Amino acid sequence: MNTRTSRARPRGFSLVELMVGMTLGLIAAAAAGAAFLAAHAAYLAATDRVLIEERGQRALAIVAALLRQSGWPGEPSPGSNGAGLPVVSGADNCGQPAMAAVPACAKAAVGQSDALLLRFSGSGLPSAPAQPDDTMTDCSGYPVAARLAGVAGAAGAAGAEPTAGHVAENLLYVAAGADGVPQLLCRYPSRRNGLIDGSGWTSGALVRGVESLQVRYGLDLDQDGWPERFEPASAIPALGVDAWQRVVAVQVAIAVRGDRPGSATPVRGSGADPLAPAGTAAGDLPPAAAAQSGTARRVFAATVRLRNAPRCEETLC
Repeated sequence: MNTRTSRARPRGFSLVELMVGMTLGLIAAAAAGAAFLAAHAAYLAATDRVLIEERGQRALAIVAALLRQSGWPGEPSPGSNGAGLPVVSGADNCGQPAMAAVPACAKAAVGQSDALLLRFSGSGLPSAPAQPDDTMTDCSGYPVAARLAGVAGAAGAAGAEPTAGHVAENLLYVAAGADGVPQLLCRYPSRRNGLIDGSGWTSGALVRGVESLQVRYGLDLDQDGWPERFEPASAIPALGVDAWQRVVAVQVAIAVRGDRPGSATPVRGSGADPLAPAGTAAGDLPPAAAAQSGTARRVFAATVRLRNAPRCEETLC
């Protein structure tokens, strides 16, 4: 008996079996690749939305905090630094704004953004009035001291008494950064050793990705302490030279975008609607730029009542 003929000869895959196996493997690999890409896109969209939420809430918190501080500790007295200057003022579609009684604009702004100017003072330590006690800070994060009689800025001799006037001025506006991405900036007084020295102004970026800042001002026309209507900055001068003194509340709308074009679809923001009615700050926001149509964009809006709103006297308004 021939043992070699009795053994089963080893048999491999046929060409058909090999092709079927390769096809199934390619299908499985394609499915796994598609699942990975979908999960990656979902991750990018989620991180972008979290980033937008963080940026928007931070920008809104900064603006609201400054608005609530504006006017502290009260109205300037005649002859003091800041006398007659509004504690809150602004300008529509204001690019390259400059410090003035009301912001002066050099050109149209990125995203038709408004400029918002606020004035306020802080408070000093009981033992050293010239040193801020950290209860009031400006947009730079530095504390603001009280104004001291006969002393410019916040520097003064120990024992000096606080007087009326505003130590700090903060100018909020939107401009493009070096990489072309718009951002919320603030211009604030320069400091030396932590104290305002009156030498000029410094600008710093606060929040990246802010496409547009829109502001409307609530006017108290019947002196009951409540705003009757909200108007853009361009409509305020027509109401008289002291119309800014009638502002008792401010509407703010901020459009914020993400960093990944095409990674997410636009979503609605809390407290605001892309189709907000006309006559509101959110309604003044321009549509997203065509180049950013595929980038997530969210609107954050709030109405802030001024804690230190000026009182209307017979000779004032």
